[in-house]
Amino acid sequence: MIAAADARLGLRLVMASLVIAVCAAAVVAIVRSRTMTTGVVRFHDSSHSLWLRPPASPSVAVVVLLLILFLPAVAQGATDILGLETMPSVLVRRGPYLLAALAAGGLVVMLWRLRRAPGIEMTPSGIHGIRGVGRVHWRWDEVGEITVEAGRVARLGLAHAEGSPVFAVPFLMLGSDPQRAAALLRFYKDNPTERPLLAEGGAEAVRRANDVLRARQDAKG
Repeated sequence: MIAAADARLGLRLVMASLVIAVCAAAVVAIVRSRTMTTGVVRFHDSSHSLWLRPPASPSVAVVVLLLILFLPAVAQGATDILGLETMPSVLVRRGPYLLAALAAGGLVVMLWRLRRAPGIEMTPSGIHGIRGVGRVHWRWDEVGEITVEAGRVARLGLAHAEGSPVFAVPFLMLGSDPQRAAALLRFYKDNPTERPLLAEGGAEAVRRANDVLRARQDAKG
């Protein structure tokens, strides 16, 4: 309402930019929530491995949001430079600059995380990856307990064979349902003779694991 009807042009500019930022945040929340689908397994199939990799859309959406968060600072800067009328409040006049500083920090963190591969890549020799929660570069004999931590959002629990480090990988950073990811990891951890299949790509590796696990389940039933 302030952005549409207030007589103070400077305040209207700042409030309009904040409205855009809030709408962008809502869109990002929707994009990220749609990534978390129960039972889904997302993998990169062009490499010689089974790479459980999250889609790029949530990260791209976050980058766009962080860039949009600079808009209030731009609007406030124009208001200050042009001497436009606004609200005489420290929060209103300095808040947009603080928001821009937080956005800049978020962009730096995301760039820093690019040093590591996203998700978890399974090769015949070991596993690699995990962006955002740590770095894994383990041989199969170094992989310890594989669990699924229950909660509002399930997490894949991955421990070193010596007990430490231990990582809790959320759905968004994994790109796949933690239950399905844990089943695939356990299968190739417990069946060394099946690991050469990982070099043939994700589709073949996932198909083989699913067939064997389904047959075992049917046998138990």
